[in-house]
Amino acid sequence: MINKLVEMAENLSKERKKDPELSARMDIAAQGQAPRFLMISPIRRSSQDLQLFKMKMGDVFHGTRVSNEPLLSPTQSPVLFAGPASYNREFPEKRGVILTFDQDEPEEIIKKSLENISLHPDLGGLPIIVFRVDYEQGRVRIVAHGKGRNYEAENWLLSRVIRPDPLDSNTLVLICSDSRVHPPVTPQGLPMAIQTLGGYIPKYTGSDDETLQLNTFFEKWLSRDRSTQNILVVAHGNFEGEGPSCVAGEASLKPDNISNKILHSVITELENAAKPFESIPANTAEDRVKSLSFAIRNNLFTYPAVIAIADSKSPDFVKILLMDTVSNVLKPTDD
Repeated sequence: MINKLVEMAENLSKERKKDPELSARMDIAAQGQAPRFLMISPIRRSSQDLQLFKMKMGDVFHGTRVSNEPLLSPTQSPVLFAGPASYNREFPEKRGVILTFDQDEPEEIIKKSLENISLHPDLGGLPIIVFRVDYEQGRVRIVAHGKGRNYEAENWLLSRVIRPDPLDSNTLVLICSDSRVHPPVTPQGLPMAIQTLGGYIPKYTGSDDETLQLNTFFEKWLSRDRSTQNILVVAHGNFEGEGPSCVAGEASLKPDNISNKILHSVITELENAAKPFESIPANTAEDRVKSLSFAIRNNLFTYPAVIAIADSKSPDFVKILLMDTVSNVLKPTDD
């Protein structure tokens, strides 16, 4: 599977370079990022949401909500939600926060998610754009609410809606929130994805927090046919020459330079998680995201639902890949 993913990513990169608009976006991506939206997607639909709204490289910074669960408060969800939302604060041309829900998710999940998103101190004043989505038909419906809306942005997004490619529910990608990197397409379709700063997920705590929700997700997902399921940890950076590094990886080299309290806490956690996997201290963001990817894989195996099936899985059930920030070309690690 890995060789096929690498081949597909290479071919997609070549196609993007032939497209004038996408090639121009790659040139811009090499200089930095300025996404207009923060998009918080359910794990199952993260990749499909990008295609649903025809979002291209640089358009959206991503956070994550556990499917069929409400978005938790910033204190309960520092990694999936609070960290990406705080990083999004720095972008100059923000138009709003996009929240998506499957068409059959209960109204209470939407209501609770809206309440919790309004608690984030770095999202004050940003419009919240909420959609119920029928992904199979490519249809969306605006959810009216009183938390602040942007009708122009809502209509613009509605005008872009297309039916996304099929979901590959056997593949889960852990990848950075960075607007320049997208979860890699698989031979079966668009994978599920957890998008956080550095693609990081924390160790299971057993507390009433985001890790409890994640374990519930793993439990439901891994209860299915285990022989075809894969988790891909994708670390991104300058892996093809001269290009941008992972901003979270770079920040984790000197977390004390970060003044934002929420962001400082998350980036410090990334640093502390990565260090045990470094024989010598990381000097570059690329070195850091490589060691962080091993920490992420290690953290996955602290979740009871993952531990329960570990013996029945192949050794490469969790695989680490490196992605170039600009080209999105993949290559395997030597682990």
